[in-house]
Amino acid sequence: MKINIKNIFNIIVMCFSVGLLIYFCVSENGLVDLMHNITDFNKMWLSMAVLCHFLNIVIDSYLILRFTKTPNYNYTFQQAFKTSMVGQFFSAITPGATGGQPMQVYCMSSQKIDAGHATSALVQKFLVYQNTITIYSALAFLFKFDLFKNSVGNIIKGLAIFGFCSQAFVIIVLFLFSFNRKITYNIIKFIFNLLEKLRIIKDSESKISDISTQLDYFHISNKNLYKNPSLVLETYVFTVVQITCIFVVPYCIYRAFNFRGAHALDMIAAQSFVSMVSSFMPLPGGSGAAEGGFLIFFGLFFSEQTIKAAVLLWRVITYFLTIVVSFPFSRVSSTVSKKDKCLSL
Repeated sequence: MKINIKNIFNIIVMCFSVGLLIYFCVSENGLVDLMHNITDFNKMWLSMAVLCHFLNIVIDSYLILRFTKTPNYNYTFQQAFKTSMVGQFFSAITPGATGGQPMQVYCMSSQKIDAGHATSALVQKFLVYQNTITIYSALAFLFKFDLFKNSVGNIIKGLAIFGFCSQAFVIIVLFLFSFNRKITYNIIKFIFNLLEKLRIIKDSESKISDISTQLDYFHISNKNLYKNPSLVLETYVFTVVQITCIFVVPYCIYRAFNFRGAHALDMIAAQSFVSMVSSFMPLPGGSGAAEGGFLIFFGLFFSEQTIKAAVLLWRVITYFLTIVVSFPFSRVSSTVSKKDKCLSL
């Protein structure tokens, strides 16, 4: 294997993630201690946590199918499920989940879906998901922030606000990309030319040309999406259910410890804040920020003796199990043309 900075970085990240896993297993009040002392663990609620996470994947597959299948493309749920699993795997192992969508385009191209149509479908899905999770986060801030503001430090509050602002910024940029291509193109051209003059980047014209192609996909995809109101309503409803399935996993784990008293909506809001904190972390799975955010926000609900075990169970279900289950789907056909491989989000 060629030793370079990328490989070294990947090894460090892998060691860091495994180290966190081991820490939450063997440290004081970790999972090992818990398993030795716990006498009444509710396996049904733990199974519900796993089921909710897999329901998220099933809905994700359905949404890919819904956006991709047209009279010209006879796409099946089995194909959409494979595409979803490919995205789950590469999103989990790449920094900032940047590898998921490009590999999904590659996968769909191997399924005889035109790369342009695949990109358009995934852009539409991304727009709906990003809009929904931003609204979700806004509601958490409006109605539940008071619950946590006195129990978390100013740095964590700042990170949560920064994460929310980042999500909102993405929405603004996406809508600008989608509805006014000319203004967006001029802004991007100005920024890249300025960066080249400052000698931060080279060959700005080539990069502007590549981004211009992506702008076309956003613009066309968004126009096509909102031409079909029933599709918009259906996909937003399913996306709300999908995100809720993801966010309700900690509550299921909470009930698995036979705790009562915390409201499910409070814990869903806590998970929303954890997502905001970890969203900007440029490591696979938001490693470090995700675990730290969970410890802080869910410390209100779990006891000191169970919080570490809860973090581990949550990460195993929502992250490590995803990698294990989706790994068999990670091998994508190599029959895709070079041109199709270059088309990505």
